[in-house]
Amino acid sequence: MNAAELLADLDRLGIRLEADGDRLRYHPRSAATPDLLDRLKTHKAALLAILRRTPDDGPVLPVVAAEATALPTVAVCRCGSTKWRDVPIHGGQTIRRDCGRCGRFIDFPVWYGKNTGQ
Repeated sequence: MNAAELLADLDRLGIRLEADGDRLRYHPRSAATPDLLDRLKTHKAALLAILRRTPDDGPVLPVVAAEATALPTVAVCRCGSTKWRDVPIHGGQTIRRDCGRCGRFIDFPVWYGKNTGQ
């Protein structure tokens, strides 16, 4: 497993990872398992390099051709990212949209089952 695959796994698990100087921070803290901590330590240098990339450096994770055509061309977050992640909350009745790069909240495209038009 490489660092990009680890980031994809963390995203699937709903774990947000960010660089804080020379440290890795992850949320929620309750996600810390011995296996996860070992994998983070093993790939720490590569993860920090990926997380510190600027929008001008290109995509943070490898993007397949089908996804590349579907990406918006306008930044969806003030960090400059054009990717987002939809997170189901309230038992799936509400969708919270977070930035795919920094994890910052963007909006609620679905609020208690009602499409907000976003």
